[in-house]
Amino acid sequence: MSIGLWLAVEPIYLFIDRLLGSINLANLISHFCINFVFLAAGVQIAHSIGRCDIATKIRRFSAVGLPLCVALMTVLFFAADLSYSSMGLDDFRDTDTAVVLYKLSMYVYPSVVSAMLVNPLLKANTGSVYRVPFYSKKLMAFGFAFGKISPMGHLVELSNRQLDWLTDLIVYPAMVCVLAGVTLGWISALLTHRRELQPSPRLHHQKVS
Repeated sequence: MSIGLWLAVEPIYLFIDRLLGSINLANLISHFCINFVFLAAGVQIAHSIGRCDIATKIRRFSAVGLPLCVALMTVLFFAADLSYSSMGLDDFRDTDTAVVLYKLSMYVYPSVVSAMLVNPLLKANTGSVYRVPFYSKKLMAFGFAFGKISPMGHLVELSNRQLDWLTDLIVYPAMVCVLAGVTLGWISALLTHRRELQPSPRLHHQKVS
């Protein structure tokens, strides 16, 4: 995941891509990372809500689906005419259909994993004394619902290049909701852990007596 985050920083992206020949291989690597993050995160989130069956389902699908999606991305990447470094490949999207298809292929695997997680997260009602896990799961469900339809943005873009902003309208709310849900869950777990470590006032009184 850290590799994908570092490659989202433009100076680092351009530096790494120059080392790789200035053909945007850094973009392909970042797309690989995103797909593998969805595998790891999807399994972890499924376990966190007690749905080992969903985690197993994600693993089984990934055994075939992930290599196929990676292969599809690779083929479309090299089919595109990428003559110089361009973070996000935005310079090529208006003129090269292969670039749009390549970017579309990046969302195929995440959309399937997202689809597997939406309903289990919506149905997960287990909460804590702070009730944050309940809301964090609903936020993640909302985010993954956006992730489920993420390929639609580029599909629309194929028919009308002026609608290239639609993908951002889908992807960014998905990212914000999922990250917010994970963060709230982490905060809740931290607060719960601290509360468990605090000695009971009654027990403390007995020790003093």
